[in-house]
Amino acid sequence: MKRIILPLLMLLALANFLGAQNPRNVLIYNLTSTDCGPCSCMDSILGRIVLPVYPQTIVVALHGMGSHFKKYQGDSAYNFFNALYDPSGFIDGLGYDVPHIRIKDSVASRYTRSPEAPVKIQILTKSWNPVTRKVDFTMNMTNLGDVMPGSYRVNVIVTENNIKFVHRVENGCATADDPSGLPFRNNYFNSWVTRSLVYYAFGDSLIGPSWPAQQTLARACSFPIDTAWVPQNCNFVVVVYKSADSLYKANVQQAILQSVTNGIGISEMKSATESSMTIYPNPCKGPANIHFSVGAEGSCRLDVFDLQGRLVENLLQSRMKQGFYNVETDTRHYPAGVYMLVLKAQSGLVRTRFVVP
Repeated sequence: MKRIILPLLMLLALANFLGAQNPRNVLIYNLTSTDCGPCSCMDSILGRIVLPVYPQTIVVALHGMGSHFKKYQGDSAYNFFNALYDPSGFIDGLGYDVPHIRIKDSVASRYTRSPEAPVKIQILTKSWNPVTRKVDFTMNMTNLGDVMPGSYRVNVIVTENNIKFVHRVENGCATADDPSGLPFRNNYFNSWVTRSLVYYAFGDSLIGPSWPAQQTLARACSFPIDTAWVPQNCNFVVVVYKSADSLYKANVQQAILQSVTNGIGISEMKSATESSMTIYPNPCKGPANIHFSVGAEGSCRLDVFDLQGRLVENLLQSRMKQGFYNVETDTRHYPAGVYMLVLKAQSGLVRTRFVVP
């Protein structure tokens, strides 16, 4: 029976969405970790089941529980969610979380019951400066209905896709890009990783104690993109929500997703046309980020060699789709010297030198 009900719910939700004047973009706060096997299952369900059916859904991954990514300021929001499950999906700040095995049903129910968003968010202007690595944009936020009681806040969440890092992967649910051979430890490409919360965990005050009917509020915002991040893989999410005593109970009125480098309203990632590679910082003695692009789908291998041509470390060996990628690594265990990064991809061979002081 459940196999019949779920497709019907999805069809009903899609019909409601197509008929909506201001269709809702459901926002999922995905509480996850690189040290949690089921967390890769949540990623898999969101990427392979939820988003293909509801492509307007927005995912924000907040890393905690010992995750590598929790070191970023953006994941401070993780501490303001009361999670019952591991991992947890908090949908639109409705006040409760759902486990990964029920996330698709809960998203379908949300769209069916509430296809319209009461607030419209519109990006008016946006600029990306690749030299200063700064984004500037202006936007309008409009209450489309009657007076809305309560105080409302806005936040801007910067996320990045395609970040490779060691991850726990639970068998039968998600697929690692290349198993390391160690139990439950695999190289894995993470998506929707929160890099920054422009207005920190609780956002910026927008209006209150009520929002008058049909009133439009204007706002300008700017933020930087760190050199450790691949700008082509970065998006920013604008979310408007009603204030509450905690974020997991702060009802989302609407959210929109915008690419950092693409034009207004275009959230799809840019495609790479050739192989390229850089490492930040260089010289480096410690954490480093290797940015590379693959111009055509096919086998891909990323290695570190010393100047005598001896293999020091294999960082990646997998079949890769066309696109841009970010490999987070650590050079603290390398002896001082000059090393060569070698990328062998379907779209070409690239070599880059780096120095460990």
